[in-house]
Amino acid sequence: MSEDKQPVAVWLGAAASALALLAFFGVNSFDELGAKLDPESASRDACEDASRAWREYGEDMASMGMEQSLRLYGQKISAVAEETEDVELRELLRIDGEASTETAQAMARNETYRSDASTRSYNARQAWGKLCTALSESN
Repeated sequence: MSEDKQPVAVWLGAAASALALLAFFGVNSFDELGAKLDPESASRDACEDASRAWREYGEDMASMGMEQSLRLYGQKISAVAEETEDVELRELLRIDGEASTETAQAMARNETYRSDASTRSYNARQAWGKLCTALSESN
């Protein structure tokens, strides 16, 4: 009977040691472990979130209304940008989010003709799309 308990204790000890070692290196979850092992995985996840936001809010502006759709899209993209560690991707998403929100605000004021925000949003969206395509192809 004590022979059966010994392997369990060894495995528990090994698991506890592994968790302590991971915590020492700042890994507190499986997502963080995945990010440490594959640094681009977090960027690919952000790309998926950004693409999902575009599909949910950007592509279907007619049903929700362009102003509301752009506002929600801008908020979602800005939230994705805040969670992204990739500096280039974060900046492109931030620009897209802020410009989309600015476009919605200009629409509410009937001043879209004065704003270049829609162009900045479009350019940023194209750039993060290319970056995300390159990340997915490198996987």
